[in-house]
Amino acid sequence: MEDRRNVVLDINEKDEIVHVRRNRAEPLARLDRELKIIWWKDADTWEKFHKSVEGFLEAEKVTADTVLMEGQTPDVRPKNAPSRPIIHFMQGDCTPAYVEDLLKYEPIKFQNTYGVYLVPPAQGEPESKDPRDRWLRADVIRTDSRAVEGTHGGEYRSTRFKMKDQVIARRATHITFTKKEIFKGDKATDQVIPYEDPYRPEKLALMEKRGEIEVVYRGKHAAGSAGANF
Repeated sequence: MEDRRNVVLDINEKDEIVHVRRNRAEPLARLDRELKIIWWKDADTWEKFHKSVEGFLEAEKVTADTVLMEGQTPDVRPKNAPSRPIIHFMQGDCTPAYVEDLLKYEPIKFQNTYGVYLVPPAQGEPESKDPRDRWLRADVIRTDSRAVEGTHGGEYRSTRFKMKDQVIARRATHITFTKKEIFKGDKATDQVIPYEDPYRPEKLALMEKRGEIEVVYRGKHAAGSAGANF
């Protein structure tokens, strides 16, 4: 990932955003100021430079309301669709209701906002009209931990569950997952890492038998009373 402190950006006479390095200007994206659209060279360039470019455009007081990759057609939000949900000031564009709204009504915006990975079409396969058909997906194990109602945070209950056919993207939300979270190595494969509990009971028993740990308590406990790992 590019060190944002060392990224030098400029806008040339063609309204291209360029990365200036060693007296060379590499085009990253182009602007349509009238339509307020930024067209990125490709998704990999977006992933590497989008944070730097967003900061640069803000400093230059240039507004781009729509982000597209070259060759994409903007979404046409259905007339009967509701207004976009309000974005929470802390969660930003990862506000769950907003994420789900884009997924349902504006898939191109969803794809570009969160950097969804695409599955290349098979040779001779026609391009689908629905961009969601090419999104990389996988089953994902997730653990939810929350306070037991009525205990005021004194006790917690955890639920481990599998989410089917989840979207794999460059940014994580409550319904998108990064490759780093679930895949082995740097490249996506069909092999999803199975959930491994490092402190499952049988492993703890073996560690105790070998003298690697000393059990000081065994049983149910109030949240926060048995260390940060619980």
